[in-house]
Amino acid sequence: MTEEVFDAIVVGSGATGGIAAKELTERGLKVLVLEAGGPHPEAKFEAAAKAQFAAIGSWARIKAGMSGQHKQALTSFYTPEKSFLFVNDNEHPYESPQDFYLWLRGKQVGGRFLAWGRVALRMSDYTFKFKSHEGAGFDWPIGYADLAPYYEHVERFLGIMGNDDGIDYCPSGSYAAPAGLSKAEQKFKAAVEGRFSDAKVMAWRYVRKEATPVDGQRNRTTTPLQAAAATGHLTLRANSPVERVNTDARSGRATGVTYIDAATGKRHEARANVVMLCASTIETIRLMLNSKGERHPQGLGNGSGLVGRYFMDQMLTLGFGTAPGFKGGELVDAKNPADNHGGIYIPRFRQLKKAGELGYAGGFNLQGLVGRPMLPPHMDSVFGLTGHGEILPHADNRVQLATRKDRLGVPIPSVSIRLRDNDLKLLHDQVQVQKEVMKVAGLNVDFLISPLGISSDGPFMPNAKWYERLMFRMAYKRSVAVGGAIHECGGARMGDDPASSVLNAHNQIWDAPNVFVTDSSCFVTNGTCGPTLTTMALTARACDFIGKEYGHSAALRA
Repeated sequence: MTEEVFDAIVVGSGATGGIAAKELTERGLKVLVLEAGGPHPEAKFEAAAKAQFAAIGSWARIKAGMSGQHKQALTSFYTPEKSFLFVNDNEHPYESPQDFYLWLRGKQVGGRFLAWGRVALRMSDYTFKFKSHEGAGFDWPIGYADLAPYYEHVERFLGIMGNDDGIDYCPSGSYAAPAGLSKAEQKFKAAVEGRFSDAKVMAWRYVRKEATPVDGQRNRTTTPLQAAAATGHLTLRANSPVERVNTDARSGRATGVTYIDAATGKRHEARANVVMLCASTIETIRLMLNSKGERHPQGLGNGSGLVGRYFMDQMLTLGFGTAPGFKGGELVDAKNPADNHGGIYIPRFRQLKKAGELGYAGGFNLQGLVGRPMLPPHMDSVFGLTGHGEILPHADNRVQLATRKDRLGVPIPSVSIRLRDNDLKLLHDQVQVQKEVMKVAGLNVDFLISPLGISSDGPFMPNAKWYERLMFRMAYKRSVAVGGAIHECGGARMGDDPASSVLNAHNQIWDAPNVFVTDSSCFVTNGTCGPTLTTMALTARACDFIGKEYGHSAALRA
């Protein structure tokens, strides 16, 4: 077994891993980033960009299932041209024994950052202080004020488009350029806000859709990794899944990691003073549970028995159809092409003034697009509107290790999560509000699907072949199963007490304080927006802490 020494090791190269690499290398630390997958050639991205829109794509999904992507092909935005961004389910198995859980993922340099929808929203104290507002769930050990400067730091680096919309639930940030709405979306906004007095329809706040030119060529290495590489302090090792975090038998602190050469199966050891786990929620939980040691007999940081527990996701609803009176390919701003890749967002507005008045805790958002240039010019304009409802944290919703192992000999994850009474009440309201929003906006709805079933006020998928309608009815529930939102979080939650949490307020593992967990597994509650911007801000905050501590001691203090 070979051995290397670094100041810090970062596991994962996606949104959080990239920011960790950038922040640590810019502070002068020698950093090793370990990524389970490999890089992708630019030609694959070019092919994906040229692919024609396919509303359902049933045959393509069936073929994908036959080639090993039977779960990945269930995502709403799957196409053959984008298949390289998803894993092969046969090669990367998992279990979901209680109810079907849809785990959508990619293993590549850049992680799911390469497939991210790019909507970058801040969470507020409605999420961070959930129990204080809702009387249910838990509060985070930090508040919005603790994270606000790091939100701004990440937003400025990414160059996000957006507006100050003056919405308490969805705090505004620092934006490089304003974002607009298509004419169809402006009509949508007027209709919805006229019906729901508390609702606000705003433009997406999102990262521009572009790749950075390098020597005249497009470079698909994510901007955080590019920034880290520019320091000269980054070592990036692809196709190197991490098997375990190694710990000192006496102190319990991390000494480094053992990783595997995915091609040969050979084990390697790397040592470091700091380890950051940014592998994505389920993979990080899997890694922690598999990292047993003398001071961690039940897995790394699992002295409380809570690693893997309080796992959460969001409930997905999806409406699709046409927008009468509008044609596809409508430009939002001809002078600003990047603005044509945005959309509409309705932050949570239900029962914010009076918690629980509708009989449940929590809420949901709606987001999508109408009249955007996503279609060939001859097609009528379509709309897509999704809803994301938060699932409350519950101890029995969890990720564990299965007895089965993958081809490299590492136990696979087993995901057990089901919708409970509060979740179902919220989901019923989410569906009803989404139906009314689409109706009042004058949209022709082909279908609205959710874990509760199919809803269609008019002809069901009128432009589809009969066999496509049949196949859709047979498979749709798996596409909107828990996991379909791709917002999984929790399982290594932050807290103020080591008896009831896994991490402290700086994302340190209580009993291994030189290990930091900053991906979505650290979440206490999940809110209604996507987690990505928050995970990046949490990572920047943890790296700031590491940088300050590292300046005083070669090994981090507890």
